[in-house]
Amino acid sequence: MNTPTVQELLREASREVRSIMWDVTALDGPGLAAAWPAFAANARDALAAVPVPDPGTRLLIHRAAGPRYRPNRWGPPVEAEPDPHLIRAGQAMAAVAELLRRYAMPPTSPEAGHDADLARRRIAECLFVGSHVTALGLREHATQLQPARAGLAFQRPETRLAVKGATLAQSRRLVSGLATFEAHLSHYLARPPERLQRETVQEFVDPDRLSHALARWEITTMRVLHAQPPSVRDLAGIAHAEQALLVHTLVIMIAAAQASVIDPDDFDRQIRPRLQDAQAAWGDVAASWPAQMTTPAPPSLAGVETSAQLHRALGEITRDGNGWATPALIAERVHLADVAVLLRDAAMASVNRAERFAELPAELTRAGQLHAPARLLAAIERQSSGRGPRPNSAVRTTDVANRRTVLVRPEQTVDATATACHLGRQLTSLTAVLETIPLGRDGLAVVELASSAQAAARRTHPIGPALACIHLADHATVRR
Repeated sequence: MNTPTVQELLREASREVRSIMWDVTALDGPGLAAAWPAFAANARDALAAVPVPDPGTRLLIHRAAGPRYRPNRWGPPVEAEPDPHLIRAGQAMAAVAELLRRYAMPPTSPEAGHDADLARRRIAECLFVGSHVTALGLREHATQLQPARAGLAFQRPETRLAVKGATLAQSRRLVSGLATFEAHLSHYLARPPERLQRETVQEFVDPDRLSHALARWEITTMRVLHAQPPSVRDLAGIAHAEQALLVHTLVIMIAAAQASVIDPDDFDRQIRPRLQDAQAAWGDVAASWPAQMTTPAPPSLAGVETSAQLHRALGEITRDGNGWATPALIAERVHLADVAVLLRDAAMASVNRAERFAELPAELTRAGQLHAPARLLAAIERQSSGRGPRPNSAVRTTDVANRRTVLVRPEQTVDATATACHLGRQLTSLTAVLETIPLGRDGLAVVELASSAQAAARRTHPIGPALACIHLADHATVRR
């Protein structure tokens, strides 16, 4: 009997994980959860065995190990009979890893590189489907069998199945980790292969790509933020993306100041410090929504995809390999005056999103939609009040001792609301100075005529006298 090839084994693994989606019920959750750690480990080994992984693949390999430290990377084991489909898919992945470790060589031709990219994609697709069905089964198990009743027998047409079950807190923790991992996989599968990235890295940047990405980002984030309720993963992801947007804005503004598209003195004195303060404030808001908190809503794939598109559009302008592009290279890729206006308007529009972040903590807690581990709430109280526990703590000692997931109360979100309000003040201060940037349409026309002279001025004067050529016309601030 011939040994199956890597392609045949990957096809078999894909068929097994996709067959689970035909009928996922509340009875399947514990079995899938019991089989998931071994399947994820085998798929991780197969992904690591593909030669010459790119940085994105190395990051995915690290995340496939699980969100926690040893020994239980995906949480405590679930005492249930492992799902046979996921077991067979894991065995196929283990065989793939063994074949690749024995015979795979670094690609020496474009065809070999294409095969390696295809193998990585097939493994990632199996991981994506497997994580999705496991989270779906556990979510059904948690909602329909509350509390999960260990040892209760269920009658099925083909057999009488005894399901031990997973505890409610255990199900929620694993579903939360799987939802985050699924979002990372979606981002990984949405990107172009590394081979195409290398081929297109020297192409001219599409001038409309950033504007389209920013427009989609604004629409998607407002939809996500006003969902009833939004996912905590989405809230933290939006805050991190807004922080990254301001970091890229700072890099582009530095290039605009060195090219004298904006006043370099005003930039160093007023704009730069406020940009740095605002991006740090967005990071604090992201940290105020820790991963252990949950709402009934799963993460939005639309938000993940839109964030990835925005990062790609900004990276095409500001990145050069693994580092930041020089101001001269950024000026060659885009028209700095147009991009500065675009980013100014985007930073001003983010004030609305900051206001929504200030409303959400009280809104979610009043509706009883925000849950968190009692230990996390106790740690937050200790951090906000100094070293010791608060005298009238809202967290019960028994909940902390038994590691329970509890409902978050309005008084426990005071710090998160204050952090968002601080962000709003930082953005208001930033908006006030960005409105003074003299980049109206009349000014843009003059800058365009002088664009050929900017390159020569950059080589001799990092902050040269070209500012005198910009017509300081009155302009109407465009608000989204």
